[in-house]
Amino acid sequence: MSRAFSLIELLIVIAIVGVLTSVMVPTIGGGHAVAQTALCQANQRQLVFGAHSYRNDHQEHPPAVVSMQVHWDDESILWHYLDNAEERMACPEHDDSQYSTTGYNYNTMLGDERQLGSGITVKGVPLSDCAHPASCAMFGDGHDNKFMRATLSSLSIRCGGRQSFRHHGATVVGWLDGHVSTQAQKFNNNCNDEKLVGFLSGDNTAYDPRIMRLP
Repeated sequence: MSRAFSLIELLIVIAIVGVLTSVMVPTIGGGHAVAQTALCQANQRQLVFGAHSYRNDHQEHPPAVVSMQVHWDDESILWHYLDNAEERMACPEHDDSQYSTTGYNYNTMLGDERQLGSGITVKGVPLSDCAHPASCAMFGDGHDNKFMRATLSSLSIRCGGRQSFRHHGATVVGWLDGHVSTQAQKFNNNCNDEKLVGFLSGDNTAYDPRIMRLP
């Protein structure tokens, strides 16, 4: 005949379970965060591939803005170059759709951006001028805007074109040459001190493919 657990034994078991839970929960949470970052990297790799395919077809980088309603993330621009486009166009850690449904932003220095107020189209950097694509960002984790803007661009718009460092304090970047990486170092450049928001460089080296990014 089996005996029942004593109160002391039961308390010991509860304590052991509590200790194991406290150890396992952060580990599981950390594994989930790593998986989310890996998914975001895969998404941005697809976006860069889609942009390169567009460039091969049209001999220019995808436009940032076509019209008031049509931007780079419109179905008519990159979607048919992507596998599972609807999923690829959304960062798994993005949870604010007020400014962007995807959570990603695109470097407007590369694409043609129409200044909607004046109707003037500003041409992006020509393909022939892209001397350092490995150090130029193409896509990234956007903060509150789908348009990535260079650090030293107009003060009235640049702060809205920063990156979100939402992957455990790092941001995922899809570079012009096709590689994807995470970056923890951020620069605010006279914007505000939002903890997880900033630029990729203190000058325009991370945004302009004509400028070499020094190590």
